[in-house]
Amino acid sequence: MRRIMMAAAVLTAAAATASLGAAEQASPYGQWRTPERGGLIEVSQCDGGLCGKVLGGTPGASAAEQLDRNNKNPALRSRPLLGMYIFRGLKPAGGSWKGSIYNPNDGGTYAATVSLKSAGQLEVKGCVVWPLCKTQVWSRVK
Repeated sequence: MRRIMMAAAVLTAAAATASLGAAEQASPYGQWRTPERGGLIEVSQCDGGLCGKVLGGTPGASAAEQLDRNNKNPALRSRPLLGMYIFRGLKPAGGSWKGSIYNPNDGGTYAATVSLKSAGQLEVKGCVVWPLCKTQVWSRVK
């Protein structure tokens, strides 16, 4: 009887560990590589929701390319892209997160939906107004 109880305890612990690992893999939190310009974005929780901060960009980019030079506000064009949040506080919405996203490529802010496609892919959609949207699939950095 003692062996059966020990085996059951081991199986329960293994199942809990496996489900914890699956839950961690199915999380949007972590570092993601954008398909455009090799951007590196850290997705974390902040401001009561999902946040995305720029950690890196194109290797070997010039100093000018590392600034927010396309911002619609001229006073912000000299701020560095590194460390900038491109989205903050996206709220859960039925399996995705919704809010707004800033695109440093054109200086625009758009309605955003972020969805986890798989443990290794994050779908990021920005819309001027539906159906005028652009979607990117970001890849998890291991």
